[in-house]
Amino acid sequence: MAMIDLNSATDLPLKLALVVLYGSIIYIAAVTFDRLVLSPLAAFPGPKLAALTNWYEFYYDVILQGKFTSKIQELHKRYGPIIRITPTELHIDDPDYYEQLYNRAGKRDKYLYFSGRFGYASDSFSTTDHERHRLRRKAMSPMFSVKKIEDFQPVILAKVEKFCRKVERYQDGQVLPLSRALMALTTDIITQYSFARSYDQLDVPGFKDTFHEALVAIYTVGHFALHFSWVFPVLDVMPEWIVKKMQPEILPVVGMRKELAKQVREIRDGLNEAHKHVDHPTIFHELLYSDLPEAEKSDARLGDEAQLIVAAGLVTTSWALTVASFHISKTPEILQNLRKELSAAGSTSTKPLDWRKLEQLPYLSGCVHEGIRLAHGITTRDPRLAPDTVIKYGDWVIPPNTPVSMTNVDILMNEFVFPNPKEFVPERWIDNPGLERYFVPFGKGSRACAGISLAHAELYITLAVVFSRFTFDLYETDLSDVQMEHAYLVPYPKWDTKGVRVKVKVN
Repeated sequence: MAMIDLNSATDLPLKLALVVLYGSIIYIAAVTFDRLVLSPLAAFPGPKLAALTNWYEFYYDVILQGKFTSKIQELHKRYGPIIRITPTELHIDDPDYYEQLYNRAGKRDKYLYFSGRFGYASDSFSTTDHERHRLRRKAMSPMFSVKKIEDFQPVILAKVEKFCRKVERYQDGQVLPLSRALMALTTDIITQYSFARSYDQLDVPGFKDTFHEALVAIYTVGHFALHFSWVFPVLDVMPEWIVKKMQPEILPVVGMRKELAKQVREIRDGLNEAHKHVDHPTIFHELLYSDLPEAEKSDARLGDEAQLIVAAGLVTTSWALTVASFHISKTPEILQNLRKELSAAGSTSTKPLDWRKLEQLPYLSGCVHEGIRLAHGITTRDPRLAPDTVIKYGDWVIPPNTPVSMTNVDILMNEFVFPNPKEFVPERWIDNPGLERYFVPFGKGSRACAGISLAHAELYITLAVVFSRFTFDLYETDLSDVQMEHAYLVPYPKWDTKGVRVKVKVN
């Protein structure tokens, strides 16, 4: 019988540990050498730690909660207009370069790394391939044309009038949670347009919505899911009672995603025929009956599209309305100038001008532009890849298929383009058509936001009607309640904000 070498047996775990240790050291050294020396991006300026590992981004966006956007701004001040921000990605801060990166002429793919970070990977916004995006966008774009939004305008007017009736109830001295009320308004508009079935959030006491909490959770979880792509697929199959027990704050994510998928199924199965009883088209009835390939009409894909459209139409528009309303209410001179222009044009609170005519009013247009600019739109970077060509920036030659990004906030808050960028100055847009080039909250190029016309219609009509009818006195609200503190897909102010709250006076 063979004898066991006890010494060898005892040494085995130590030897294995040393093998793992040495192997790890060799691996780390090889990765470091590859990323800092051999990589085609090695010569680009930027912090070495960011070039070495995505944990750099993780620290600022997950641990520090949405701070990578502001960190990138700091890095540009130190390293210049083009920097390396991750092992694979470059970032540019140059307002005059924006239209070159985000153009309609060249083929531009999206970065796969970003796909699915908010739980949906097959919607038009997240689609990586250029040609597939064109297919999906082509089917959806007609629903957001100027003509379609003009047809939908009576619904917007009716929702704004309902909003005003709800606001009037607060004229007895109660505090109106204006941020919530505007969120309810935009929720009811986008759900009506999407499904011909409004969620009637304006009827909820105190405007205590559910979608806003769900979207906050989706975007905050999304930064974590960017690094761990299994998060949302697991949430989709996990029973709600388990989610509630483990992480109750993200329960709204599960509920919202299932609710929107249910809406699509009901339209497909004929259980929602509300579109037959309204005078306006609806997004998902049209998509289901479009000439899209059947694979593009699956419940899963259209559920993803529903989450995108509702989120985009709900959060960004209501936030722009909130920011604009805060500044108009804060500055009596702005309110007086706005009312004077509306009155001279014959637009009243009960009979506002047509949306397209409101767009022609210079001061109102300036208020809308400033509200959107200071609301920022999308606040995280949006990388593009040119699969077939090199991208040039100055003397720098960027290899094909390199993710290159810019951030809307950098352009919209650039002090050389917009002097005193933190100030709400409607006059800056009057007789200054050249400034439109730098108005980028909706993006530019072939992947620019499809819902620009809908957002504009809501903003122009709402501001024209509301500020002709009401005066809002800010209540325990200051600038910190409308300034970005955390950059997720959209901006969020300080976490302990109570939103914009006002006392109401009826004119």
